[in-house]
Amino acid sequence: MSKAFLMFVVALLVGCATSMPSGNGTPVDQVPMYGGMDRSAIPELKAADEKLIKDTIEYYGSREMACAAFLKNGFTYYRKDDLANAMRRFNQAWFLDAQNAEVYWGFGTILHDLGENCEAMQMINKALNLKPPTTQGFYPDAGRIITLCAVSDKITSGEEKSRMIERSESLYREAEKFEPDKAYLYYSWATTYYWQGQFPEAWAMVAKARLAGGKPSERFLSLLQAKMPEPATQVEDPT
Repeated sequence: MSKAFLMFVVALLVGCATSMPSGNGTPVDQVPMYGGMDRSAIPELKAADEKLIKDTIEYYGSREMACAAFLKNGFTYYRKDDLANAMRRFNQAWFLDAQNAEVYWGFGTILHDLGENCEAMQMINKALNLKPPTTQGFYPDAGRIITLCAVSDKITSGEEKSRMIERSESLYREAEKFEPDKAYLYYSWATTYYWQGQFPEAWAMVAKARLAGGKPSERFLSLLQAKMPEPATQVEDPT
């Protein structure tokens, strides 16, 4: 996305929204899907949205292609830990193509980083109910977020938590079939076992992550070591 065009989009789609708080006082462009606000009911936003659609289609060729560009930009901000700008881009992408599953992955990753795990899971469920992306990292992220909601939620019944854990496990096993970054996959899987208190299984996944060329964080390893010393034997190379 060119810098000039990006500045144009920010002026159109973000400028009005940032001054409009949601129900809890948070700017609506910092809430997934603009907090459900009816943008067409506000003349200034409606006009800006209509112009955005027209100009982005002319620039990218379609709303879907424009959405993909905003998603790419959003994940770039996310990797820089700029969650505010990432959320703005994901909202813009959602506005352009609400059927793109990666939009909800973007929302979910930000909510996860904010500690809102069950809200993040709701976004992941939306992505899974559409055409789930096979983009690198989606399935491990989905599995981790679902597990985090299961272990942190104080209201959900034990039976439902078990179903959530089973679903998380199935997503990881599915990811093994096509996820190119096996180190990321196994490290993520290790963290879910840690949160569940399954420390031998966590160490087994750490070993797999290492064999795949990964280097789990020292902080995580120290937390796991405090729960259970690292086993002397390692798993065999899965390849």
